Amino acid sequence: MAQTRKQKVLQEVKRKRKQRTVISLVIAAVLISIIGVGVYALSRNAGNGGNFPFACLGQEYVTLHVHPWLRIWINTGNGIANVTIPAAVGILNPGYTTTSTGVQAVSSGSCYEPMHTHDTSGIIHIESTSTSNQYTLGNFFDIWRVTCGIQSSDCVNLGGSNRPIVFNQTDILGYSSGQGHTVSLIVDGQNSTAAGSLLLNNYDYCTTTTNPSNPCYATANGPPNPSSYSTGHTVIIIFS
Repeated sequence: MAQTRKQKVLQEVKRKRKQRTVISLVIAAVLISIIGVGVYALSRNAGNGGNFPFACLGQEYVTLHVHPWLRIWINTGNGIANVTIPAAVGILNPGYTTTSTGVQAVSSGSCYEPMHTHDTSGIIHIESTSTSNQYTLGNFFDIWRVTCGIQSSDCVNLGGSNRPIVFNQTDILGYSSGQGHTVSLIVDGQNSTAAGSLLLNNYDYCTTTTNPSNPCYATANGPPNPSSYSTGHTVIIIFS
């Protein structure tokens, strides 16, 4: 009888040890799952730029394929500065290629906003999955501002200081109207009051082509010039 009781005690001890082991494994699995989900969520947020106004695309889609040309001119009294709109606005972890004329253009990235830049020409590439999607000038500045917060190379430095990436009817890059200064939006040579609500879908500067000489080609050879590809639309923001 004593031996039987001893065996029962040993069996109970083994059973409880096994039970504790199973519970420990379940708890460990749950913790690993929670950590994994958290890491995945953080990586998704980081990869998407956190506050980008549109979900990141893993590649460029051309169901909607439009290329407005944006220029920004700032006159603070010492002449007009033509602001360089950086390459890789709306493209994270950009990879660059050198064109035949020595221009550095973005040829790859881990995240593409449907509005982005490939070079410093001012051509905005609108490349989206649907022709019904609407993209405004304000959307582009939102994308630019988020990109600048992630990649310092996509910020704007004028007069030795980084400028806020902002545009509205009274402010462009921190230069505000008033005291003799004005902020103007010139669309196709005419003053516009649309400001950030300007729908860029309507202002394609270049027709789409696979010819690398086209100024709207993804790795163009330099700033746009009038050519057989041009539709003539221009968008200019002026502080004077």
